Amino acid sequence: MFSATTSVKLAKPGHHSPLPDAEKSILMLTVVLVVVDRYGKEHLARALLDCGSQPNIISERMVQILRLKRKRANVLIQGIGNQPQHVTQSVSTQVRSGKEDFALDVNFLILEKVTSNLPACDVLIDDWCLPEKLFLADPNFNKRAGIDMIIGNEHFFSCFKTAARIELSNSLPTLVDSVFGWLVSGTATIFQPSHEVLHHSVTAVSLATLEESLERFWETEKLPNQSNYSIDEQNCEQLYAANVARDSEGRYVVRFPRHPNFEEMLGESKAAAQRRFESLERRLYHDDQLQKEYSKFLHEYIALGHMRLVPPHDKFVSNQCFLPHHPVVKEASTTTKLRVVFDGSAKTSSGHSLNDALLVGPVVQDDLLSIILRFRTYPVALVADIEKMYRQVKLNTDDTPFQRILWRFCRQEPIQTYELLTVTYGLASSSFLATRTLQQLAEDEGRSYPLGSPALRKGFYVDDFIAGAQSVEEATQLLSELNELLSKGGFSLRKWTSNKLQVLQGLSADEIGTHSSLKFDKFDKMPRALTTVKALGISWEPQRDILRFDTNISQKGKLTKRAILSEISQLFDPLGLIAPVIIRGKILMQHLWLESCGWDDEVPENIATKWKRYS
Repeated sequence: MFSATTSVKLAKPGHHSPLPDAEKSILMLTVVLVVVDRYGKEHLARALLDCGSQPNIISERMVQILRLKRKRANVLIQGIGNQPQHVTQSVSTQVRSGKEDFALDVNFLILEKVTSNLPACDVLIDDWCLPEKLFLADPNFNKRAGIDMIIGNEHFFSCFKTAARIELSNSLPTLVDSVFGWLVSGTATIFQPSHEVLHHSVTAVSLATLEESLERFWETEKLPNQSNYSIDEQNCEQLYAANVARDSEGRYVVRFPRHPNFEEMLGESKAAAQRRFESLERRLYHDDQLQKEYSKFLHEYIALGHMRLVPPHDKFVSNQCFLPHHPVVKEASTTTKLRVVFDGSAKTSSGHSLNDALLVGPVVQDDLLSIILRFRTYPVALVADIEKMYRQVKLNTDDTPFQRILWRFCRQEPIQTYELLTVTYGLASSSFLATRTLQQLAEDEGRSYPLGSPALRKGFYVDDFIAGAQSVEEATQLLSELNELLSKGGFSLRKWTSNKLQVLQGLSADEIGTHSSLKFDKFDKMPRALTTVKALGISWEPQRDILRFDTNISQKGKLTKRAILSEISQLFDPLGLIAPVIIRGKILMQHLWLESCGWDDEVPENIATKWKRYS
């Protein structure tokens, strides 16, 4: 925090004076300006014009309000006393005058708090006789309040076209004309009881030199404190906790975590969704198999109660949003090869999408690395996933009109309006709503499940469970508790797999993820795809309890930079186990950049030879 206030005590004529202590408060150049948010909407902010600051600085609170896109930064800034502060993020936006046609594009560094409140304390101005009809840059310049941003030396002098001055009197501050209005700057006498202490601080902020930054680079670093939720994430959590409910079957019903300007941000969306649907329909018309799978997927949606046909009297509500949709085919999937994905990022007529108007929410599960590392510590490993997890969480009926789609099962039928009734793939808030519901289930029902409740809280990454136990008996109890606990919230676990087949006794063949229900096939007689299962993107071979990294690099066709990058990017290794292998591929890619090869040009012969040896 860099403070920008100075308060100085005046000498008194004698200690017998009955008057309270006389003090001076220095009024700094504060302004109220207009700042533009991510969506072009204007907000008011209180800023300090400070030629003693090298960077421009904005508070974390203001960045949250404006929802600005953050950029990485790596800057060391120093204030009075040479105390450094490391800044890792920056934003860019435009500030404008509320008085005249004036705007500045400003790059800001982000700090939790930019300075202490200004001025040091309230200043009485009743007897100042300020000129009438004077446009003040900060109408409340005399009231102690927070500062949202500092406009530094880079733009400081751009704010003064004439710098005309008005002298009020010898004992009062000076008025200075600026593009934001008249600024009040200088000393003002205040009266303060002698036992009260005023804030004494100054501002002077500069960027650290390269040498200073390098010196600190080699110093021992402190472990970072765990970051708290941002304001948007706090709001998201509060909205979830305030609105979550359960239906008569125990299933959870949630609300959209809406942006404060949710309805204003959404425009008309049906026309764009209809154009996308007509394009999709032409594609399906020329691919009978795709058409069949797509229709099957949506028939299942209806049969499971996850989608309904909107009745005629509900079609013309004013608050609604239509989502385009398209197929995603995943050949490696052992369950659903085709999935219909709904496009929450499609822009409406306002220029904003449904995703823009929703809060994303915080991550409430452990990170991938922690989960996989724990998984490798268990003698008895256990893997499963939740069937259709998102769709087991219902959406409140006040929000379902914002999940409408256009569809018909036959081209001879009229296009119909359908409404999705559950948490939906493709929406910004869906991952939070689904994973937060798992945490809520553990909180609501977990007391009776000493093994299942901690596993539900710590062993899931989205819908994948990957953990284990110290013995077969413990793993068997864990499996039973998890099945029972999740069923209380309407969730069902499937594709159970373990390195100890005794754990899977009692499960039906449909519930087991290994190729053969209760028997490992001989490794040398089975294709690799049937002896491994995917666990969080990693191939795990349960029979030998090892992780595999299988590649299928094609040697056919023209070898291009695009093809090489595609092959390298398929090597997923969150634990860094094969980093020495991957780095060789990346070095080869670096050589291609040095050769200035085009993306679809055939690579030079020397690179092709190295690639063949590598692959």
